[in-house]
Amino acid sequence: MNGFRVLKISFKLILFLEFIYLGYAEESRTLSVPESFLFVSTLDGTMYAVKKQTGEIRWSLKEDAVIQTPVYLRPGAIFIPDPKDGSLYTFGSAHDGLKKLPFSIPELVRASPCRSSDGILYTGRKTDVWYAVDLDTGIKQQTLKLDGTETVCPRMSHKKAPVFLGRTEYVITMYDSKTREKRWNATFHDYSSHLAQDVDYNLHHMCSCSDGFMVTMDASTGEILWTKNYGSPVVGIYKMDNEALLKVKINHIAKETLKHLIGANTSSASHENTFLGDRGEIVLQPTLYIGEHAGGLYALPSLIEEGSPLVEAKVLLIDGPKPAVSTGGSTLSHSTDAAVSKEASVNNSPPLRRPVQQPKVMEPKAALLLGHHQVPLVASPQLHITHIPDKLIPMYMLHHHLHNIKTVPKRIEKTSVKEEDRRQQQEILEMMKIHQRLLYTIIATIGIPVVLLVVFYIERSTRQYSESSRGSSLPGSRQKIDDQDKQAPENLPVKGSYVTVGKISFSLKDILGRGCEGTVVYKGKFDGRDAAVKRILPECFSFADREVDLLRESDAHPNVIRYFCTEEDQQFRYIALELCEATLQEYTEDPTFQRHGLTPVSVLEQATSGLAHLHSLNIVHRDIKPHNVLISKRSASGEIKAMISDFGLCKKLMHGKNSVTCQTGAIGTDGWIAPEMFKPENKMNRAVDIFSSGCVFYYVLSGGCHPFGDQYRRQANILAGEYELEKIINSELVVEARDLIRMMLDPSPKERPTAKEILKHPFFWNREKQLAFFQDVSDRIEKEPEQSELLVSLQKESIPVVRGDWKVHLSSELQEDLRKFRTYKGSEVRDLLRAMRNKKHHYRELPDNLKASLGAVPDGYMRYFSLRFPRLLVHTYNAMSACKNEQVLQAYYYQG
Repeated sequence: MNGFRVLKISFKLILFLEFIYLGYAEESRTLSVPESFLFVSTLDGTMYAVKKQTGEIRWSLKEDAVIQTPVYLRPGAIFIPDPKDGSLYTFGSAHDGLKKLPFSIPELVRASPCRSSDGILYTGRKTDVWYAVDLDTGIKQQTLKLDGTETVCPRMSHKKAPVFLGRTEYVITMYDSKTREKRWNATFHDYSSHLAQDVDYNLHHMCSCSDGFMVTMDASTGEILWTKNYGSPVVGIYKMDNEALLKVKINHIAKETLKHLIGANTSSASHENTFLGDRGEIVLQPTLYIGEHAGGLYALPSLIEEGSPLVEAKVLLIDGPKPAVSTGGSTLSHSTDAAVSKEASVNNSPPLRRPVQQPKVMEPKAALLLGHHQVPLVASPQLHITHIPDKLIPMYMLHHHLHNIKTVPKRIEKTSVKEEDRRQQQEILEMMKIHQRLLYTIIATIGIPVVLLVVFYIERSTRQYSESSRGSSLPGSRQKIDDQDKQAPENLPVKGSYVTVGKISFSLKDILGRGCEGTVVYKGKFDGRDAAVKRILPECFSFADREVDLLRESDAHPNVIRYFCTEEDQQFRYIALELCEATLQEYTEDPTFQRHGLTPVSVLEQATSGLAHLHSLNIVHRDIKPHNVLISKRSASGEIKAMISDFGLCKKLMHGKNSVTCQTGAIGTDGWIAPEMFKPENKMNRAVDIFSSGCVFYYVLSGGCHPFGDQYRRQANILAGEYELEKIINSELVVEARDLIRMMLDPSPKERPTAKEILKHPFFWNREKQLAFFQDVSDRIEKEPEQSELLVSLQKESIPVVRGDWKVHLSSELQEDLRKFRTYKGSEVRDLLRAMRNKKHHYRELPDNLKASLGAVPDGYMRYFSLRFPRLLVHTYNAMSACKNEQVLQAYYYQG
């Protein structure tokens, strides 16, 4: 055994020396990272390198999610980890409630195999990995694992030393010794770091506990330096000190509270007392936020404004068997749903989602609602350690007051509940003092810009539009309509509140929505079929006539709202249109909306197809936004589709003209209007719809966010050209979506693609078309001279595309198979495309284990390569656009 241990230690030493040797250049140099960088770790497993003073993202590194847990395994307690440090919380029956366990996942793994006093057996595993990352690009130059599954990348020809990041994976599994069943398992990832004790650290970080919003301030002045939304909650912020990764302090705050701290409302005197206490100080209280992400549940200690409603476990009494509703793994009773709805109606931050509950048969049910809870007490189970390594003794003596360390099994005495509560309260008081000192500085810092922004919106909202808008303002028109809604017109056939005009009938009580200038939309009937009935005031008849003319001209397309008929009486004009189930806003933001298989990509493709049809008729919509893209009702065949609607602002371009000069100000809805519409003597053309559509694309793909920020700053950011595209949900489409949206949001109208060009973009391609494109490109460039202009373009800026050396990112089975037949250059895009083409052509001849690794053609096969090289498709598509008119590539590009 001693000889084996010596051999194992020697092997580790050799690997470590080889890693250090390969990581440095010929001349000795010290590892140094500019102090201007921070490293931000998010719950979804992404590490961002950002500039300290501006928040600009230099690069990102995607790994596995920080925590991964099952939603439900066995009846009994739910375990919820804290992604910052692996602390554990448990929620049992209605009597036990929410409690904090006195040990964390890393501590359990270090102590395993161990057993707690409540009969739970713990087994764990710890795995370490080192990454050498290029500071400029974020590309992994080297990877070191002792299990041999990763290879060491070739040394890159950079003069700068790489950044070394150590990441540890903790895996813990719990077994119930009484039932002999697995109770729970979890994986927790953490970056190797020390807590920064630097008193001169001059930044203060506040992060939302429910999403990725982060605010960075100057700690001495309280000035907001930058804000950023990373799309996933921030769980760690680090700085590099020489060779050490140091973790800096994060203050997690409720989303709404954080908005109040920095939001526009601080400039309004009428809201001052809402956010300030009697003494002019903000009052915060500690909570525990329970949230949900793709990896399961998580818990984050956070602050919220005192007096804000908190959620709590609800005891749901059972008075007989009731049918259950299946919700993807959790069983929810109808009474549970009612509790959630009631709680959601009084809690404004953030919206509650489904409760997570443990089903019981003969006792009351306890449902754990997602949201902010009171800080739980510390539970009292004791941990019996069967073996404690010598190196762990100091840690256990510090945290658990371990006595009689040489006695086996060991019993760990925990810090008393009162001492723990006292310590937590002291930390909260210190944090509250910091926020109290910063509050007035924040108000003074952002108050003047907010006042200017409010003035801007008041001026915009009171502007009187001429014919190009929707007619002149009509004071009192809303009151007029409201009064007339109370009783039906005397000259119409009425049965109760039901009105019939010609072939159109509708109920005055069934209002679908309201538009500007007194327009009301009702649910009704046209000639016996369901319809949406638009009721218009006489002052707007001329605009209604224009809208009807455009509808008649364009509604032959399946993705344009269908026009039925127009009826009129002495008071109103009525337009019957195709009835739709919802707007794009409901499709995107309502988690309960039944999509019936209609994917976000399909919605955007159909909406763009409808817009392209309008543009082909020289019609510019001028008001593209989520409310004006409707989702149709499900037909008898099961079909559901997206359609462009609301033609009230449409403009028909004269034949032979591609634009028209508008002298009546910006047309459309604030926050969705193209920047050129605010310029004097602006030229309005189809490009204004493309810009608005780019905003809609990001809105759908991000789950309801806007590229230009919140509603208060949105239009101002559009004019300044400041946007971000960091929150796209579908990770497999991020590169393609960002490339397309950037083009659509180009500040120059001439540089934006047309609707037909958008439909040709790789964002809309299926896997089969992607593979066919790569094959055709590979055939096209196979015999191209080495220094040809086409190959130079294809190879330009290709290091991020091939990730340094594309060969080392392939599975070992594929690497071995490639070496059998020819030599490939790992830095060449052409060689990567050649390898993909060759393996596809000879797919049937491949070994079974390699076929299993690659997946089926085309879906699995393309997923294999696109996950490893996400930038390859867009890079190749843009580089080969010079050849788009060649016959072999014409099918992939718009030939306009």
